[in-house]
Amino acid sequence: REEASRDGACPLAAQRCGWRRTLQALDDAFAAHGPFDGVLGFSQGAAVAAALAALVSGRASAAAGSGGEVAAEAAAAPAVRFRFVLCCGGFVGAAPELGALYKRSAPIAMPSLHVVGEGDGVAPGGGGEELVRLFCPGRAEVVRHGGGHFMPAGKRFVERYVEFLDAQRE
Repeated sequence: REEASRDGACPLAAQRCGWRRTLQALDDAFAAHGPFDGVLGFSQGAAVAAALAALVSGRASAAAGSGGEVAAEAAAAPAVRFRFVLCCGGFVGAAPELGALYKRSAPIAMPSLHVVGEGDGVAPGGGGEELVRLFCPGRAEVVRHGGGHFMPAGKRFVERYVEFLDAQRE
């Protein structure tokens, strides 16, 4: 059951409500505006992007004969399909449904780029690194910067983003 705090809000780092509604809204967006090659998520959006990557990766495993537990959840979002993910300033989502999805799909085989700020005081303790560990080591690339909770736009960082995106072209 999804529950919110008394005032209806869910604190960022402890968000434990709304996954089913979020997944339905995203499936609707993918159906209406897709297809998409990749997904970029920032902060809490990176936790959701990683969950979607787990869902898509799990769907591929189920089609190959393993990962059947993810198949039921994947059936709830049939339009959610993409090939790569960028997680910036992210962390592992606290919602029980996300934890179960991450666990069933780990390691997530989808190509990923993770932008992690060494001074990030918003993403819960080491959250970016914890998120990276959910993905296959050979398919997860990490861009670290000395700043906080942001995606750097300096030339050398943008070049790394473009390099990753170029590698994802079909």
